[in-house]
Amino acid sequence: MGEGIQWGLFLAACLALACTPGPDMIYVVSRALAQGRKAALISAAGLSLGLAAHTLFAAFGVSVLLQSSELAFTALKVAGACYLLWMGIQMWRAAPRIDIHAAGDRLDPKALFLQGSLSALLNPKLALFFLAFLPQFVPAESASAALDTVLLGLAFSVIGIGVQGIAGWVAGSLTQALRRNERAVCSAFRFSGALMLILGLRLLVAPR
Repeated sequence: MGEGIQWGLFLAACLALACTPGPDMIYVVSRALAQGRKAALISAAGLSLGLAAHTLFAAFGVSVLLQSSELAFTALKVAGACYLLWMGIQMWRAAPRIDIHAAGDRLDPKALFLQGSLSALLNPKLALFFLAFLPQFVPAESASAALDTVLLGLAFSVIGIGVQGIAGWVAGSLTQALRRNERAVCSAFRFSGALMLILGLRLLVAPR
């Protein structure tokens, strides 16, 4: 298992993809700007769980169902878009009511982790990406293609959480410097909410 995988090429591709700004990166940075570094790191960990789930989907055929069924793909896409839109609206509405002195103390790690996981899990584009990307690095002679796919997906998730965590930490540090400015915190929440809304609309109108 994994012996024939071209790890050097795969890891380089993963790092390049992880460093390319995309929905996951925007999601983590949004959390950092609104709620700080801790929220960003927890959200990145939640996203990685969602990516790990998509790895299993690719390995055991669920992604094939999404690829072949227009109804299944559309249903998951709409659910994911509505979820992101709902989060964006909640963040936008919460902005004027933020207590800048207690914002960091009210973080709910479980909720942040779950929201990050669902954000990735409800994105059918990720399922199709994993289905197209991971098998390219599974050796044709592999005796256990499914396990090799899982191994590759887990490596991708680990690299992703590392890169997104660093981006979130940097963005959160900027937010920390502005934490005493109530107007800046309110603006950060609204900006983050707007980014969530953009992600939701982008997913909703995206073609297969």
